[in-house]
Formats: sequence, C-alpha cells, structure tokens
Amino acid sequence: MLDLIDRKILRILSQDGAATATQIGAAVGLSIPAVNKRIQKLRQGGVIRNFTLLTDRDKVGKPILAYVLMVVASADSERFLSYVDRESDILECHAVSGEYDYLVKVCAEDVQALENKLLCLKKQKGVIKSHTMLCLMEHKSQYTILPDIPEDE
Repeated sequence: MLDLIDRKILRILSQDGAATATQIGAAVGLSIPAVNKRIQKLRQGGVIRNFTLLTDRDKVGKPILAYVLMVVASADSERFLSYVDRESDILECHAVSGEYDYLVKVCAEDVQALENKLLCLKKQKGVIKSHTMLCLMEHKSQYTILPDIPEDE
C-alpha cells in the first residue's frame, strides 16, 4: 500500500523524471538515502515500471497521429501482435471490447507515410476490418497513472 510520501514522490517523478533525490527529499521532507530507498522499493514492487523519455512528435518529424480500430481473426492475433511489437511507429496497441479487437496508435512523417503504414498494417494476416481516425489536435495526453493525494496535503 502506498503512503502519502510515496504518492508525493510518484507525482514529482511524473512531472520530472530527472528530479534528483535532493529535490524530492526537500519536497517531501526526507533525506536523500530515504528517498532513494523509497524509489527503489517502488521499482522493486512494480509500482514504477520504467523511466522513459517523452518526445514532441512535431520536433522529431512525426507530427501525424492516427488511431486505428482493428478486427483480427483470433487464430492470427499472435502474429498480428508480433508485427505490432516490431513497428516503432506503432506507439500503442490495446485489446478492446466491442465490435473491434484492437485499438492501435500510429505516428507518421506525413499523410503519405501514414497511408503506407496503414496499408502494411491492414495487409497483416488475419486482419478482417479496420477503421482509421486521424488525430486533429491533442487536448490532453497523460502517460502516468497517479494515485490520489488528498486535497489538504
């Protein structure tokens, strides 16, 4: 179970993954070794799965973003997911309920490159149906799920 200090540490790291133990300790009232110990415990417990880098799609030359709903024959799902794992411009893939089996998030350099990526995706064995939605504007994008912190803290 996460206590209030663990939750505060997670919030700080979600806003700045490069925050130092000194900065975190000052914010939560702990020594540097105590902060490091808590972070290590959060990592070992699987609460913190990974530290990563977030890039700006526009600045790295891949401003086009699309979401693709896919229906894939169940016998070919493993092969489809293997393809998805190999493609670096497929940013996410989620199994979903309802009419479709997967929701795939794809980025591209331009519309032509997106079309090529979509054609490759749709040509995968077992793909029965797809529906593509082009992202016009990103209003909110949050990558870290944080535990609640009481308002008065």
